[in-house]
This record gives sequence, C-alpha cells and structure tokens, in this order.
Amino acid sequence: MKLSDDEIARTIDDNNDKLQLTDKQKERWHKKCLCLVEFDNVETIEPLDFDHQGNMDDWLIIDKIEDVVVGTSVPYNYSKSKFKK
Repeated sequence: MKLSDDEIARTIDDNNDKLQLTDKQKERWHKKCLCLVEFDNVETIEPLDFDHQGNMDDWLIIDKIEDVVVGTSVPYNYSKSKFKK
C-alpha cells in the first residue's frame, strides 16, 4: 500500500524520537513505501580490520568474513562478483 504525503510525514514525525532524522534526511526518506524496523538488546561489536586487495568493489560476495580480515585473508576471487545469467 502506498502512503499519501500526509501519512509519510506523520509516520516519520511519530517515529522521529527513535529515527532522529535531520530535516534533510526527512526530505530524502519521504517515500511512498516505508519499512521501519526496531531492534532490542543491540550490542556493540569491535570492528574488524579489512584487508583491502586491489580493485575490490563496494560490495563483496564472500564465503566467510575471515576471507577479508587482516591476518586471515585470502586472495579475493573476483569470479564470484560477476552476475550470473
């Protein structure tokens, strides 16, 4: 179901105490379809050092995270990054 402009604004305003969007972000996310997801009991995890290799894309298709973490990385298999027909 597509939302009207009033419904979009009301949904964002009603949830902005959790969303904490700036006016610019509210404008950007003023979409006909919204999906708001809330999580409980979220825990911080330590970031992993990424072993950047050559011409890696923004998105990586990997079998396991250790394949790209410093100290356990393996040469990236670019054949997995191609779309299958």
